[in-house]
Amino acid sequence: MRRSFAFSGVLLAAAVLTALILPGRSRAEVTCQANPALVRITLGYHGLPVEIKGNSAPGDDVIVKVSSPPEDLHLKYKGKAGGIFWMKLGTLIFQHAPSVYLLSSSSPINTTLSPEIRGQNIIGLDALQRRIGVSAEHGPLPPGDWFAQLLAFKKRDKVYASTEGNVILDPQGGYSLSLDWPYKAAPGKYKIEVYTAHHGMLTGSATSEMSVEMTGVVKQISDMSFNKRGTYGLIAIVVALVVGFAVGNIFKGGGAH
Repeated sequence: MRRSFAFSGVLLAAAVLTALILPGRSRAEVTCQANPALVRITLGYHGLPVEIKGNSAPGDDVIVKVSSPPEDLHLKYKGKAGGIFWMKLGTLIFQHAPSVYLLSSSSPINTTLSPEIRGQNIIGLDALQRRIGVSAEHGPLPPGDWFAQLLAFKKRDKVYASTEGNVILDPQGGYSLSLDWPYKAAPGKYKIEVYTAHHGMLTGSATSEMSVEMTGVVKQISDMSFNKRGTYGLIAIVVALVVGFAVGNIFKGGGAH
């Protein structure tokens, strides 16, 4: 009889452990991959669509963040000189500011994750604002909402964005995102971070990289502008003269009629 009770206890313990362990094992491993993972800047380049997709558990919300490494951004600011003329008055330094920050999500991030988790992982423009410092290059910081000015400037170049609902979820698991890569994003490496959430808690994450580089004639011209400035300047003058001469002939020919 005692053996029967002992065996029943073992079965009960096994059932409890199975219920606790199997859901964790059955949860899909989060992955992410960009296509193309290498964006080539060539003649006529004006950005291109980048698809980011991967595995996620059914029912999980998905957040995708693409960003460049944080750096110090030096930007000129304008104001009234003598209270009369608008002109550039100085330089502001934004510390720990990525040049690119693109956030996409399947649901509103405010309801997907708590402010603490969003802050720890720099998810959302509010969290980004708390990480970025600002100071004047010379003297005290002038009054103003400078992060809002930075945000407006970056949004205009389409290199800062936070978009909800553009990550598409597969009911069977998995996600996809079609991202319009901004042509003003500079060459370099970009980090892709994917977070999955369920009932306000992080359930998984994954990272990968994509790169942007100049190729062909664009790269040759860029290299020449830095390494052979004399040759580059001479070619620029010749091109300007040829274009000016051609435009002059066109207008002269149009006037003769």
